[in-house]
Amino acid sequence: MNLRSTLALITTLIAISSNSALAQEAGDVEGVKAASKAFYSALTVIDDGAAMEKVWAHTPYVTLVGPRSKSIIVGWDGQKKYWADSNKRFSQRNGVLSGQQIHVNGNLAWEMGQEGGENKMKDGSTNKNDWIVTNVYEKQADGRWLIVSHHVQPKPQ
Repeated sequence: MNLRSTLALITTLIAISSNSALAQEAGDVEGVKAASKAFYSALTVIDDGAAMEKVWAHTPYVTLVGPRSKSIIVGWDGQKKYWADSNKRFSQRNGVLSGQQIHVNGNLAWEMGQEGGENKMKDGSTNKNDWIVTNVYEKQADGRWLIVSHHVQPKPQ
């Protein structure tokens, strides 16, 4: 094989490798979008936390920082209790993500956006979500993306 043939082969292999990486990343972005959709769907379910159990990684390092939480909730056991207790206050919860930006790096992905919606409380009052949000996802061994961190805070005024 001469130098020209070798360079052509190397160029072809690099192009194939680059296209595979782009295709894999595109597949991962779609996986993260599906995980995000599942998370926001689970937010609308008012139950004992079982809906959230399906979308969160059950690890000691998952975190939640919410606009109503008084502290950072760390670990799946704390998350499970938080969602079950939090759901007791709501009769209806609607969280909608807009302006979603997703970035994937290996088995870790994060999305940023704006979380809106209106919630109805069991006492009859309503409140609106007007937050900025960062969600972090981790790709599991089986290929599923699960949320490992949810951080929301009021938009700066």
